[in-house]
Amino acid sequence: MLELNADEFMSQAKYMMAKPNVSAELAKELVKRIYGLQVTEIKSLNSFNDKNFHIKVSKDHQNPYIDEVSDDGYTLKVMNTLKSNLKGHFDAIHGAMLRLHEKGLRVPQPIKNLEGETWKLETLPLQETGGNVAKPLKCGIHLLTYIPGTPINTVETDEKIFFQWGELLAKFHTSVEDFDCPALKKQHTFLNAKHFRESVNWLVGGLPEDAKPHVENVLNRFPSEYKKHISDLPKGFLHGDFNDNNILVRTTEETGSYCVDGILDFDDMHYGAYAWDLGMLLGHALLLKKTLEAVGHAVAGYQSIRRLSKPELLLLKMAMECRLSMMCVVSAIVDRDPSNSYIMEAAKWQPKIEMLKLLSNVDNESLLNIPTTL
Repeated sequence: MLELNADEFMSQAKYMMAKPNVSAELAKELVKRIYGLQVTEIKSLNSFNDKNFHIKVSKDHQNPYIDEVSDDGYTLKVMNTLKSNLKGHFDAIHGAMLRLHEKGLRVPQPIKNLEGETWKLETLPLQETGGNVAKPLKCGIHLLTYIPGTPINTVETDEKIFFQWGELLAKFHTSVEDFDCPALKKQHTFLNAKHFRESVNWLVGGLPEDAKPHVENVLNRFPSEYKKHISDLPKGFLHGDFNDNNILVRTTEETGSYCVDGILDFDDMHYGAYAWDLGMLLGHALLLKKTLEAVGHAVAGYQSIRRLSKPELLLLKMAMECRLSMMCVVSAIVDRDPSNSYIMEAAKWQPKIEMLKLLSNVDNESLLNIPTTL
């Protein structure tokens, strides 16, 4: 296992992000051998650099740690080589999932395998990236309870959706305030504010020429903004990627309307300023709805649970610009896969640039004065 500092993490990431090349048949074999479960249904799920499947299994099984098979099934996640080999990664995020579940949030729960562990490393084939095969390393496998629901980005959104989206993130933050996990404090991710400038600098060269100035503008302003606004802000464990693909909605029986209540994908959890996490969410809210009003409703939802200080509020615009910049540079390097709607959406850089342009014409004070009530 790897225990990396920030510099080592960034250098290793350049050749360890290859996606596992796991077929449905191989996935079935892994589930049977590692978990003692017989797959009856399997469906590949969209993902960026992991390989995920929704599976259902036979109620007859050989796993002594499973009392009753879930009717909703499970999510089999095969992690990319970098995250798989980070020391403490799986135990840290599994501990966070368990804590959030205890606090009443609807999140996946890890399932123990035949060895009584919640994850296992396996040597698996990897997909090529740009014609190159990544350094051969083992991939981590874990099985999670499947959380039914529909991602926010697949339904028609309104002000209540954005309010509840912000509200849910605040519930997440307050639920882990008393969570103590030294290993998670050491975890690195591209989405950590500390790594923003280096990770975007690394990739900005792949952008079209007319897109570069907008991202470079954010890069140039970031150091002073970071130093000015983030150093003394309240900090804790962040989700890291509270985007519209990782947050689920369900219809309520009472009204038939959507309710935001499910959280997926904890692989980018890290320690940082709460306002940074909210700003990342707001970048996605702006991109999804293309209006600042959506941002206002999400902020109002967050503040209905956890009030933001003035310094925290002042960080939000920069955090939004940083998230949009990250998405821009990623769009320039992803391997296009027409069968993966998540990847194909990520490959569109023009909408992110348009939202960066919109934000460039709005100062912090104006942003904070947009409507923030339903």
